[in-house]
Amino acid sequence: MIPTHFPWMVWAELRKVYTRGSGVGAIVIAAVVGLGAVGIMYEAGHNDTAQINGATLADIVKLNAVECSGWALSARNFFVLPLFLLLAASSSVAGELGERTLREDLVRPIPRWSALASRMIATSSLAGVTLLITGALSFLPALLLFGLPAADAVPVDYPTVGRLALGYLAAFASDVGLIAIAMLLSLMVQSVGGVVVTLVLILMADLAVRGVLNLMNMASIAIAAQLLPWTLGNALGCWQGWSSAFEPMRFLALGIVTAVATGMAMVRLSRMDVP
Repeated sequence: MIPTHFPWMVWAELRKVYTRGSGVGAIVIAAVVGLGAVGIMYEAGHNDTAQINGATLADIVKLNAVECSGWALSARNFFVLPLFLLLAASSSVAGELGERTLREDLVRPIPRWSALASRMIATSSLAGVTLLITGALSFLPALLLFGLPAADAVPVDYPTVGRLALGYLAAFASDVGLIAIAMLLSLMVQSVGGVVVTLVLILMADLAVRGVLNLMNMASIAIAAQLLPWTLGNALGCWQGWSSAFEPMRFLALGIVTAVATGMAMVRLSRMDVP
């Protein structure tokens, strides 16, 4: 049963998430990335001097709003903004455990899952807001400056506005998965710095596994191609299919990771002694 004051718990967490340095930093970076993509594309698309393989940047760069917003999405998901989301998620759980402020929720006569759910909702909303900011500030100015790709001038399989929008939605799903992992690690490690270090080590190990699987795939070992979509990095990178083709297995893997991490976090919190 959902507690009657659950909306107020969510509201309280929203205020904390959006006033912490990690939340403010995430919003600022999202805006900088969106506008920066427009500026970089404009400069690259009008650069007749720099060359790559004998072709100038102006000849290579496709000046249109879809491409520009896709650049912004890739830059947004590269490293810095996911790190801010990780900090926001871990601060709301591990940080409050360290400061003993989470105790106020845990000692109340309410289901403990509501304390975790309210924090997940608040942090996930930050992910959604940053995606909206990056998307709007990259697509709308680019639409005015460059327009949309001409239907008769691009290949049939060229990314469309619809597929770009799906890419942003997939990025939100990826962010939610990252937040769920951060919440679980927060309850295990109970330290913001420890959460960041642990997840970085996990992703480094995953990168090594993907490297091995890619080598196996190049050697025509069939099982490698089947296992690659199930790695953590590829699951979190499911949004990358917007520019070519989405891989359903990546989304399935992401769904499983998110559900398992959330479930384990709920169980961990329900059995945790009140600090």
